[in-house]
Amino acid sequence: MSLLSDFLARLLGQSQEHAEPAERPHPASGSATPHSDDHPMARSGEHDSPTAVSPADWRAPAARTEEDATTAPNALSAPGPDEEVESTSELTLDRMEAMITDTMGYGVQRHAESGHPCLLGTWDSYPFVIEIPDGHEGWLLVSGDWEEPVGEGMRDELAASVNDWNRDKFFPTVSIIDSPSGSMVRATYLIDLSAGVTDIQLRLHLETALSSCTQALSLVRPLLPEL
Repeated sequence: MSLLSDFLARLLGQSQEHAEPAERPHPASGSATPHSDDHPMARSGEHDSPTAVSPADWRAPAARTEEDATTAPNALSAPGPDEEVESTSELTLDRMEAMITDTMGYGVQRHAESGHPCLLGTWDSYPFVIEIPDGHEGWLLVSGDWEEPVGEGMRDELAASVNDWNRDKFFPTVSIIDSPSGSMVRATYLIDLSAGVTDIQLRLHLETALSSCTQALSLVRPLLPEL
């Protein structure tokens, strides 16, 4: 019985010795370079892994030094009173027009077709329409077209190129528009912003839509059969 008591005493004493981690300086930045004496589990992520502490440590939080308190990262801290958080607002055509003309520095023209308003502009010689689709309030729709249609008999080759683009790219969506003068390519960027959008988010979506659609219109061409 005494042997068992001695064994348990040594075991408990050993676990308490390992439970008290040595003091290490905290890095000023969020990421740190691991040292050879760091706990191996602390190297796998951004934050140190949870470390066991003895009951005495839980009862004595004042044992931490001032340096620890000022350098320890606080990931859960709330924004300070001086930090402004931009709120979301409803997507409107007026907001889009102001963002494009005043902030982004482009020129657009307001237009109405069958009572539905939209914005017309030209990017890299491609005509664009920027609008909120009728019946889909809060959705952003940006679409651009080719200037000229392809010649007769090239629709199948053009369709192959369109299919390749849509298979490889997540956005924008490319489609073929048939007209009496031939077939044209249309690039479309559509996203649901009905929950509201900040000015920063709106600019990001507009810039992404215009640049990606312009790229698609310039790259999609009829795929000629290999000889």
